[in-house]
Amino acid sequence: MTKKQETDGEIIVFPDDGKEMVFQSGGTFIMGSDNDAENAKPEHRVTIDSFYIDRWPVTNAEYKRFIDATGHPVPNYDVAWCDTSGYNWDIETRMYPAGKAEHPVVLVTWEDALAYAQWANKRLPTEAEWEYAARGLNGRRYPWGDKFQLNHCNTVEARLNGTSAVGTFSPQGDTPEGVVDLVGNVWEWTNSLFRPYPYFADDGREDMTSGHWRVLRGASWVNDAITANAIARLDGDFLFYNNVGFRCAIDAGE
Repeated sequence: MTKKQETDGEIIVFPDDGKEMVFQSGGTFIMGSDNDAENAKPEHRVTIDSFYIDRWPVTNAEYKRFIDATGHPVPNYDVAWCDTSGYNWDIETRMYPAGKAEHPVVLVTWEDALAYAQWANKRLPTEAEWEYAARGLNGRRYPWGDKFQLNHCNTVEARLNGTSAVGTFSPQGDTPEGVVDLVGNVWEWTNSLFRPYPYFADDGREDMTSGHWRVLRGASWVNDAITANAIARLDGDFLFYNNVGFRCAIDAGE
């Protein structure tokens, strides 16, 4: 592992999947909001330990290394409830759609994301870790600050009508520590079960054996500025979608 001193924003290159990860020093932060959707209430304080989080969502090219190494099925579906055109992988060649190597992989289930994380010797972030990375100690509304900015993320307002290559909106859309695409582009799977706030890590919501819905964070290219913020939560009451991807985390010191 190529590793620097553990201070906020320091980057390591994790050996198992070759992805850059950003160090987040632990602390107590503001989670949720009393002024947003009911599922984000009440605003409360949560303390978490230090961790690393992937600098950007797992891309198609990165996911291909996983499926090549493991034989895991490629994302390819024909369903009535999701437009998979432009995102399905080729079953025969096991290749992602042309021109989308650096786009976040989508059409992945929570179980797919978990399988990748386990292969990479990582884990999925808790929703508390995800929100902490996006909001920081001061509880900002967006990764970059408290006001929505048109050129900072891939939402409806960007008029791209689909996923974008990770880092398209960098550095202006990044967190101060350099984490990329936390709002917009794709919703991201977390390890956490979708349960009401306040968040308590030891109340069973981080049970990996439960078959209930998991939390998605970050909003996507399908969502507008009203939904796309670092507070928004979505229950993953579906198997997959064309605007859902993931990134991984590890405990500090691994």
